[in-house]
Amino acid sequence: MKYKIKEIDCSSIIFNKTQLEQGTILNIKYKSDSLEFQTPKVVIDSLIKENDHEYLVLRILATQACKTFCSKITEIETFFEDYLKSFIKPVFKEDLFTVKIPFKYSKPLIKIYKDDSLFNYYHLEKGMEIICLLGIDKIWINKYNEPNYNLIVKEIMVI
Repeated sequence: MKYKIKEIDCSSIIFNKTQLEQGTILNIKYKSDSLEFQTPKVVIDSLIKENDHEYLVLRILATQACKTFCSKITEIETFFEDYLKSFIKPVFKEDLFTVKIPFKYSKPLIKIYKDDSLFNYYHLEKGMEIICLLGIDKIWINKYNEPNYNLIVKEIMVI
């Protein structure tokens, strides 16, 4: 279920711990549902491929909606740090942030819309204005006790 990011109450985030040989996974739920929220309008800065994963680097615009989005993500990260008692790498670097595109068998698992029609993922390009539906589903903690998480793209609307 999608939530308005400004209405997310961190005290309603629930963690379910799974211990693995290489570290720990904390699965995340929000009010017993998925933690999903929408970005404001952002601009694609670049598309990158790293370690067989694909990411979009998005640029925050100088709007009130983007300021609210950034402050809420920072609040969520602080909540994670307080829970874990450990520093978590922030998702924002200046006015940029990175989101992960889920793939299965070399195919993106997201729907992209433009003008109420489906749009091909491989036609996304730098400079496009988009709005994303994002989710945070887990934090993984490696064997060195270093936590990390990704903003996972669920859907994209090209403006």
